[in-house]
Amino acid sequence: MASISNGGNNSNNNNSNSSSSSNAAGSGTLQALRANVVDRYWNDIAAHFREPGFSTFDKERTRRAADRDPEFMRKLLLAVITDRPGQGDILPSVIAKSSCDFFSSLDQTGKTEFLRLLARDFGVLQEDVVKAAEQYRDYAHKEPESKALLRAEQLLRHAIVPGHNKFFDRVSRLPGGLKFLIDMRQDLLSIIQANKGDVYLSSLNESLKEKLQAWFVGFLDLERLTWQSPAVLLEKITQYEAVHKFKDVQDLKRRVGPGRRVFALMNKSIPTEPLVFVQVALVERLSDNVQDILNDPSPGHANPAETVKCAIFYSITTQVGKWQQTYGYLHGEDMVSLLGNFLIKRVVRSLKVEFPQIETFSTLSPIPGFRKWIGQCQNLGQKLLLPQEESIVSQLGQEAGNVSGDIEDQFSAVLMHPSTFLDSETMGKLRPILSRLCARYILLEKRRHLALDPVANFHLRNGACAHRLNWLGDTSTKGMEESFGLMINYLYSLDHIEMNNQQYLQDGTISVSSKDTGFQKVLMDSATNFRQDVSGRQGEEKGGEEEGQVVQVNGSKFRLLEIVTA
Repeated sequence: MASISNGGNNSNNNNSNSSSSSNAAGSGTLQALRANVVDRYWNDIAAHFREPGFSTFDKERTRRAADRDPEFMRKLLLAVITDRPGQGDILPSVIAKSSCDFFSSLDQTGKTEFLRLLARDFGVLQEDVVKAAEQYRDYAHKEPESKALLRAEQLLRHAIVPGHNKFFDRVSRLPGGLKFLIDMRQDLLSIIQANKGDVYLSSLNESLKEKLQAWFVGFLDLERLTWQSPAVLLEKITQYEAVHKFKDVQDLKRRVGPGRRVFALMNKSIPTEPLVFVQVALVERLSDNVQDILNDPSPGHANPAETVKCAIFYSITTQVGKWQQTYGYLHGEDMVSLLGNFLIKRVVRSLKVEFPQIETFSTLSPIPGFRKWIGQCQNLGQKLLLPQEESIVSQLGQEAGNVSGDIEDQFSAVLMHPSTFLDSETMGKLRPILSRLCARYILLEKRRHLALDPVANFHLRNGACAHRLNWLGDTSTKGMEESFGLMINYLYSLDHIEMNNQQYLQDGTISVSSKDTGFQKVLMDSATNFRQDVSGRQGEEKGGEEEGQVVQVNGSKFRLLEIVTA
């Protein structure tokens, strides 16, 4: 893992800064040079290899050959898929590369023809499957434990593999081959939308999806990004960042510099496309305000390595929509599970190795659905206020000149009034009301038996516990619009991660820190049936620490944990 030095005299620092800047800027040039070298490599090989039936593999001549010969496309695919004795390893790759270039040059009509041909003429040969199946059945009856039966099984297994799988395998081994197949599947999905009854295209899509699934999961890797990382990667994270946008280059340099960490989950076959990345602040104590993290001018000097006690995950950005569509099966809960297993836990392990003294791993997370949920409840006429809160809202409504309608309408008008969140006194009166409603939203509002809030579901599913709500934790425009500035710490306690994960997935049990009295109060106030679940009480000892007390509130389970943080 790369490290960044703080030490040295002014001269060394100047040289280091100059070197860092040139490295970061120069890495983009290096990426471009690599791409040019690869292109020249393939062009040189193509110029010296010939295949019977093709005059050359030059792109332009290939296009002209395709225009002259209506069977060219079939011949090209056949040459990619067919193994020939003595042809070596390079020639099949050259032909596969030529087919990729040819496909990329086609318009929508040409791509449809190419994919239909690949699906229809290079799929599963039904006659071979029937013959192999009959042979396997005969041997299964006559010689159930013979080598002949094993051979028949191998032939049957081979027969049901579509020929286009060989095309996918060959292309995947090319430089940039996986990216080409991803783009090809995007084209295929669009073509299927216009040809929904085409069973051949649907079969081709299923085959390619299965291949991408296997390649994707098998090639995930965690990479730390620094100022010396390739410029193309740094540019991507500034472009993709969805939680706290980067202000400028200095902001980027600060977030990947001392006292901060950025980790990206990458697919080794697509080294310039981060699937998901997390930004971490290394601090002395649990953070409650994201502006303190984002605006810290010198985080590495404010928190030297030896004083770091907490790792705060303050931003997690995923390219979920893009990759869900590409890989098909990676959607909803599958994607959440994948990201949790491959990112959060691996980052925790990596940081624990680098900073053994860290005991607190926590997020400082947005609550993106909170304000929207309040609006939906109000539109449906649901009662949100407790009796003791109504007089406060009535007074605020009068001060704002909104006295029409019932108390819930006045509450809605107060929240929408432009001056409400500019006045500290008004905010102070709203704080207990909004904090209670936010705790209710996080703990009690469900989609099926899981948390309604997507960020809450992500972290609870990955083994975190709801630790603490932070009033005015994010005072940015976005933070106020999404959650009235409220943020939450989800705590990843190493002693409880596995148990939290198992119980949440099993029956929706949410682990809650007993340190936040607001969480416990909302459970008590909201309950028509609040009771200790004696049968579910975790009485066993683990490392000398009780595993937590389980309580039930209106049919939902909550596990109360005593956790000490820095």
